[in-house]
Amino acid sequence: MDFFKKNSSTLALEIYIFSLFLILSNINGIFASHNVFFDLQSLSAVSVKNIHRTGFHFQPPKHWINDPNAPMYYNGIYHLFYQHNPKGAVWGNIVWAHSVSRDLINWIHLEPAIYPSEKFDRYGAWSGSATILPNNKPVILYTGVVDAHDAQVQNYAIPANLSDPFLRKWIKPNNNPLIVPDPSINRTKFRDPTTAWMGRDGHWRILIGSVRKHRGLAILYRSRDFMRWMKAKHPLHSTNGTENWECPDFFPVSLRNSNGLDVSYRGKDVKYVLKNSLDVTRFDYYTIGMYHITRDRYIPDNNSIDGCKGLRPDYGNFYASKSFYDPRKNRRIMWAWTNESDVLPDDEIKKGWAGIQAIPRKVWLDPSGKQLVQWPIEELETLRKQKVEFSNKKLPRGEMVEVEGISAAQADIEVTFSFSSLDKFYITF
Repeated sequence: MDFFKKNSSTLALEIYIFSLFLILSNINGIFASHNVFFDLQSLSAVSVKNIHRTGFHFQPPKHWINDPNAPMYYNGIYHLFYQHNPKGAVWGNIVWAHSVSRDLINWIHLEPAIYPSEKFDRYGAWSGSATILPNNKPVILYTGVVDAHDAQVQNYAIPANLSDPFLRKWIKPNNNPLIVPDPSINRTKFRDPTTAWMGRDGHWRILIGSVRKHRGLAILYRSRDFMRWMKAKHPLHSTNGTENWECPDFFPVSLRNSNGLDVSYRGKDVKYVLKNSLDVTRFDYYTIGMYHITRDRYIPDNNSIDGCKGLRPDYGNFYASKSFYDPRKNRRIMWAWTNESDVLPDDEIKKGWAGIQAIPRKVWLDPSGKQLVQWPIEELETLRKQKVEFSNKKLPRGEMVEVEGISAAQADIEVTFSFSSLDKFYITF
């Protein structure tokens, strides 16, 4: 945002403060990570303390959450699936929790959609994505952990009853797993399938995150029928020195306007975004480039840097982001996990919860074509209550001004400053 304009004596500054957190890192200073506490995984919350719980962000009634798995819009309902421990406030016992909404603000929490139960996911049902197949049939792709050594495969699940508007129950067909890693793939780092897109040849494609000899990989698979998948000879993209890639996301962005595009869009005037969550830093990074459809290769633009020196969707505590196309408002929406968990697991147990989802934001391509632009979804405006305002207030240097009439711990603030001159003027935050 350009706060300072040449040839202007007025500075307009809009500050949107959606919530204020004290984000604590672990002892190594790494964000969005989690430790395993076997003795605490199934220690259910006796009560849930509301102090520090948010008024704007999504979170379940209690206990631990992490990655948003497969947000989607289907038949008038928004669905959010996410990694959740239903038994405790630390990581463990992970299931695919499921909540639904008509406005992305007010949520109904349902029973889990997927939980470990079969030989192909007995040791874990990890992140994945949702795809709407022809004839309006949704399908979930997710990573299953098959043994105690974290060997991973890719599975699918389908709704048990398409007439249920909330799609409460999901089934895992007997022909799982759909994809088993070949010997060239590190089977303990083979996870998080993307939303599928259809190429001009009529074949479906997905990406799966992995690593080979310190080179992060977006492994490409193709399928005619969504059931039989073949690994491409080359990854869609890879970069040396980035280590393991988690939660890849791949989608087109328009060069014409801020409208979102379905992942299978085949028109002109587009670029593509490839986002990866780097396991080594526990932050999200992305590049912007061209997708060469006939070769199934993605090439970042010359000014788009791969890896931990590149662009990040968010420079706060933001990990495992997942986007989806919203046909209702013709936009692309991005979610992500914010791990604000306490340094000590005992504190999480006492308060009865840990983690939130970041505020969903609309994303589109900057007119320069060099980076993404994003803004909180417009539905958040409905959360504004009890408006308080004043104007024509002079602020002498060093003076503090109280805004009366606000008692909430969280506030959404808009401020406009006017100056006779900007000479020798600066703002510090």
